[in-house]
Amino acid sequence: MKEKLVLIGNGMAGVRALEELLKLSPDQYDISVFGGEPYGNYNRILLSPVLAGEKTIDEIMLNDEQWYADNNITLHKGKWVDEVNRAQRVVR
Repeated sequence: MKEKLVLIGNGMAGVRALEELLKLSPDQYDISVFGGEPYGNYNRILLSPVLAGEKTIDEIMLNDEQWYADNNITLHKGKWVDEVNRAQRVVR
């Protein structure tokens, strides 16, 4: 049985850590990612050019929804987390 791993936040650093975990042990974890934004992981450093109309959100995506699916990661987009209860194994 796989260990459950929950990542709160869908930012560059956290997802980079997931990429490394997947390289080292791709079948060890049942991974869920919660992110408050309606997208996959994108390069936040390049957000200004998107806001200025110089780039599209697709051009700054680092990991699109297909990447999460390909890696058996459950992505909860637009989901803010207020509480993690480890004893009950619940994320709210």
